[in-house]
Amino acid sequence: MSNLRLVLSDVKYKNEYLDFISECREDLKETFFDSVIPISDEETFENDINKLINMRIGKDLPDTWVPQSTYWLLENGGRIIGVVIIRHKLNERLRFRGGHIAYYIRPSERNKGYGNQILSLALERCRDLNLQRVLLTCRKDNIPSSRIIKNNGGQFDSEDIDNTQVIQRYWIELPE
Repeated sequence: MSNLRLVLSDVKYKNEYLDFISECREDLKETFFDSVIPISDEETFENDINKLINMRIGKDLPDTWVPQSTYWLLENGGRIIGVVIIRHKLNERLRFRGGHIAYYIRPSERNKGYGNQILSLALERCRDLNLQRVLLTCRKDNIPSSRIIKNNGGQFDSEDIDNTQVIQRYWIELPE
């Protein structure tokens, strides 16, 4: 697992990303990650990457969105294992649900430690953004995600109900 790296979303990984999407398409829809991870195809890929670049620089954002960077977790051969979104700041909506970081591991690679790895690497990128403290949220029934957050220093803060789901909030301090 030490051969993993985070790379910014880029057109040069088109085939790898389309392979990732072919495996994850239905799961992304079921988990609502399709709202933050483009479900690209051959025709929309480059446009979707341009949207992600604009999100990174804060250009043409929907009203309730903040600048965010989308990274892909790649193994040595270039296969995309997961995606992580790092929001550069919080707004009220993200303080309630969403937080600074959202991550997703492709179904065939779950329960192999990649969640811990992607979050650890994402926290390094948060330091690069000069964030001193980051918020992560997850559903209370998502035990694997809460375990990953705690393994990376997450301290439970609070929980609230969003629709019918209990959402937990965790903060991770990022020492300099």
